[in-house]
Amino acid sequence: ISYFDNTSDVEEYDPLSKGLADMLITDLSVLKSIQIVEREKLESLLKEIELGDSKFIDNKTAQKIGDGLGAEYILTGSFLIIDEVMRIDARLVDVETGAISMGEEITGQRNIFFELEKQLVEKLIGTLDIQLSRSEKRNIKKIQTESFDSFNAYSTALVAYDKGEYEKSMKLLEKATEFDEDFDKAWEKLENLEQKL
Repeated sequence: ISYFDNTSDVEEYDPLSKGLADMLITDLSVLKSIQIVEREKLESLLKEIELGDSKFIDNKTAQKIGDGLGAEYILTGSFLIIDEVMRIDARLVDVETGAISMGEEITGQRNIFFELEKQLVEKLIGTLDIQLSRSEKRNIKKIQTESFDSFNAYSTALVAYDKGEYEKSMKLLEKATEFDEDFDKAWEKLENLEQKL
């Protein structure tokens, strides 16, 4: 799952590209029948191939990334936030052929971004024709956070972490847990970071 391009022309939303990918990775990694590449591996590959100033990931770049990660498919796309509306455009690219296996557009209110992300997860599962066990169905439905502010702080913490700004990342994760104290993923990252430091 690659990062989603921010097409909103609002820099403040840039970190959500990593946050959205991270939420999808978290949700899909509970499935036993597929193996999701860790975000950290994607991050190091992106630094290695140096996408330059190009933010947008086209099909050729998606294939290159997928190939470098040893993936069969790569999910890529973009998001757009205008006022209170959020739209997510997603493409599932077959790494070997470059063919688009799925193209989806999901639109809704920004403050229910978590529902939009869940819709995308369901479309992906349908496209890949994955049969879910009861526990997988339950785990997929688990909402990580309903707070846009918490999600934004968490996403910005990921960006800081990837730049090696661990203190800043920690403060942002603490902020994320203040906005939503039930945001388990933020607590988990915070704990890991504390151990690392």
